[in-house]
Amino acid sequence: MGLYLLRYSSVRATVFDPSATFQYFVPLMVPLIAFMFERVEHVREANFFQHGVDYLVFALAVGRVVGNVPYISGHTLLLSYMLLQSKSKLVRISSIIVLVQTLVLKYLVWGDFVTSNVGIAMGCILALLVILSRKYSGVTRLRSRQNSSYIESKATKRNALQINFSVRNKACNCFSISTRSLYRAIEPI
Repeated sequence: MGLYLLRYSSVRATVFDPSATFQYFVPLMVPLIAFMFERVEHVREANFFQHGVDYLVFALAVGRVVGNVPYISGHTLLLSYMLLQSKSKLVRISSIIVLVQTLVLKYLVWGDFVTSNVGIAMGCILALLVILSRKYSGVTRLRSRQNSSYIESKATKRNALQINFSVRNKACNCFSISTRSLYRAIEPI
């Protein structure tokens, strides 16, 4: 990205200006690409909602540059979302560094308080929604696993009792419990 931007003479002329294009866009690429690699690595662990929010955050940030998305800073949206969603130390540390740089530029150099604050708020809200969806889906999976293991253990107890009674019935001829009455007797358990 940096080498591509250096092709333009207007970018080369302002490469050492902290508020110019080069020093504003290139640092964002480090946490962004690391975050994308992390997402690709753990793609099967994410649920459908998390993928949708990831795409939404990226679309809003790109839409800020390409289209007309008002009142949201794409940098602060991406960086705050990546900071809260990533498990990688590289992504978190680089996100913090680039977020500090972005906020210094926006607050002190450009005097832009609206888009940066809205971007941070949106990124945090979307990240928290994904975290809540993960917890909810994890509880649902855990409950379904518990229910299936409870049903399996109940069925195992029935089969063990059925085998036990049928062996006694054949060996001793002293029990006259049929299979149907055994199921009826165990059902309330």
